[in-house]
Amino acid sequence: MKEMKKIILCLTIVFATQLVEGQDSYETILRAVSLSERGKTDEAASLLASAGEKVTGADMLVVRGDIFLKTSRVKEARSDFMAAENLRQGSGLYGLAGCAAADGDARAAVSYMEAHLRSQFRRIEPAILLDETFRPVASSPEWKAIWKKEWYRGYERKSWEIDYYIRSGQVDLAREVWVELSALYPDMPVTEYSNARIMMSSGRYREAADILSRLTVNKEAPAEWLYALAEARTGEGSWYAAAVAYTRLIDACHPDPDLILKRSAMLIKAGDREAAKRDMQRYLSIDPDNTVALGLMGKTYAEEGAIYEALPYLNANIENHPGEAEAFRLRGDAWMAARTWEMAAEDYTMSLDLDPDNGGVNLNMGIALINSGRADDACHYLRKASKLGEKNAAKYLSQYCIR
Repeated sequence: MKEMKKIILCLTIVFATQLVEGQDSYETILRAVSLSERGKTDEAASLLASAGEKVTGADMLVVRGDIFLKTSRVKEARSDFMAAENLRQGSGLYGLAGCAAADGDARAAVSYMEAHLRSQFRRIEPAILLDETFRPVASSPEWKAIWKKEWYRGYERKSWEIDYYIRSGQVDLAREVWVELSALYPDMPVTEYSNARIMMSSGRYREAADILSRLTVNKEAPAEWLYALAEARTGEGSWYAAAVAYTRLIDACHPDPDLILKRSAMLIKAGDREAAKRDMQRYLSIDPDNTVALGLMGKTYAEEGAIYEALPYLNANIENHPGEAEAFRLRGDAWMAARTWEMAAEDYTMSLDLDPDNGGVNLNMGIALINSGRADDACHYLRKASKLGEKNAAKYLSQYCIR
């Protein structure tokens, strides 16, 4: 019995260690992705190279391989893609095709690409054709020949067409294509998904969320379907349900650092400020200078009346982004919440210098000036706020600016 307890304890320790290492690996990947998205790809590659064997799992290896490939570290990229392929068949083929293309080896690139197109991980044709990785072999006879074959089914092509029309704001055309899609493939999940996307573009968020919640019950549901579910839940005002959708993506180690920030915004609206602040702290450890995260963190503290906890974040936001009106507005709002009117007016002045036609800032500037004993100066801003559609400006205008 004692021996069994020892075994269970050892297994528990091993599992906990692996869990922590997996979380560390995910955080490293998120930092690298964030750096790459900010144009610091070489720094991202160096970070991932230093992580070495700590980066495990097929998905994480593919992400690291992609970043290595972007910085022309082809040998390291190929090693990661091969390791991913050994862990999960098909997952590394696209990257291996990219490595071959980077070497100018059209035959090998096409061989890997054909294998990729037969796999469960195949990417959509438009994304492949727009991928700059394959430019070195794009004019080769071998590469041209591969696209003469039909790799995709009709429902896939129609779903791409619907997606394009939705993204370009042509919802009526998207509906027309969906009618064709539903006639040919009435019972397919992609048909329902496309219908939900069209509903969302028309403001029918609740109906879309009902469809998407059914489609994403399975753990194997595509990540973009969970993104759509989170968007639908947000649109219908189900903040916590939206946070849950983002949590599923985070728990699956989806390599998108913005998921943490998006979840924190939903948690704030759901009233769970402490959980939201933990997410924002986590995000700021990944991207310390991010203006949205700094502003949101400062705003959250300010709304709680914790002005001195808010100021370090709001000050850092202005220092890092002195040309952004929003950074000054957020600190002005914090001073307003603390009833520190003169300081609020100073920040609103800076914000309006950068964005003079912001109705809300003009209104708050007027209110701050009134409370500073400068009602005459406030009238200019209140009139402008009213012209810009701020209805709340009327009561201040009638009280202080009509003689």
